Amino acid sequence: MMDDGAAPRLRVERAVAAAARIADARDPLGEEARLRLPSTSGLSPEGVELALGRHLEVAPSHGELDALVAASGRARRCHVVLAANVCTAPLRAIAVATATAPEVFVRPSRRDPVIAELLVRALQADEGFRRAGGAIALVADVALGDAGAAAGERVPGDLPHAELHVYGSDQTVATLRAQAGPGVLVRGHGAGLGLAVVGLDANLVEAARDIAADVVPFDQRGCLSPRFALVEGPAERAEALARALHEALEEAGARVPRGPLDGAARAEVTMYRATLEAVGSFWEGRGHGVGLDPAPRSLLLPPAARVVHVAASSAEAAPALLAPIRGAITAVGAGGGGMLARAAAAAAPRARLSALGRMQRPPLDGPVDLRTP
Repeated sequence: MMDDGAAPRLRVERAVAAAARIADARDPLGEEARLRLPSTSGLSPEGVELALGRHLEVAPSHGELDALVAASGRARRCHVVLAANVCTAPLRAIAVATATAPEVFVRPSRRDPVIAELLVRALQADEGFRRAGGAIALVADVALGDAGAAAGERVPGDLPHAELHVYGSDQTVATLRAQAGPGVLVRGHGAGLGLAVVGLDANLVEAARDIAADVVPFDQRGCLSPRFALVEGPAERAEALARALHEALEEAGARVPRGPLDGAARAEVTMYRATLEAVGSFWEGRGHGVGLDPAPRSLLLPPAARVVHVAASSAEAAPALLAPIRGAITAVGAGGGGMLARAAAAAAPRARLSALGRMQRPPLDGPVDLRTP
């Protein structure tokens, strides 16, 4: 077995190599993923191809891998509880877990277990992963009674006996955190959302196309997906951005159709549309919606169904607008400079920052959710 310093890095590299097989439509793992995901992920076949072909992080730089390993904890074993919102999310979660511990137990989403199952299967058969001390298994439930130290087990230094990484709703995180026993460090990654900011120097048509590129992947269900777009300047700029975004989403929807909505999601869209038509404007098209509030006193959360809430704002007004949601902001995408972008970043200091159009393609440098240390 190799030295302890090199082993976590190699385990992560082997996880990325397994994901590269899934990204490749010619590989048996890639073929299986494309066959199964349309029925489990809720995405259209085109949406699945977009997710696997462009949003699996299969080409991280050496610096990104170094940052991921350095940012990860250290424990004897790591338990991972996955959610179903983003079908590619298991890669990053498993990469962080394998950097944290040689022994990893993964509870996949019951609704969408595909990528987790394929990654675990590939790693179990990977000689390089085993040579780095790696062992990984799928589990139906997290055995919290066994997650900590076994009787008489000793772990060097002050390291926790185990880490539990929970991805999902805030309620799921709270429940499992309360159930975790002594010796288990819990890292929770709860619900989050993205915020797009369009500054004074932005070309509104280009900004709209970039925001659409961030909305379409995963049908806007990820914690990096922009649900709000704040536009710096007068209400006329916000309206121009909303109209351009409607057109950009219409074009994108022709290439990558939105997956089917269930009854609850359709009801949310209907309620949101009725509210926005009363206070502003609403545009609906090919599997998307854009709401405009030209003079917002607060922000109305739109449903995660390729629906974006556009609002005019200034740097001075932004802190009050964002205060109710600042704890939920996972990502801020900005374009066009201006004071508004700086005010938004200050309101959510632990959010990932990126350019518009890059919100859904963060570097593989650690957990995507930076709100939890």
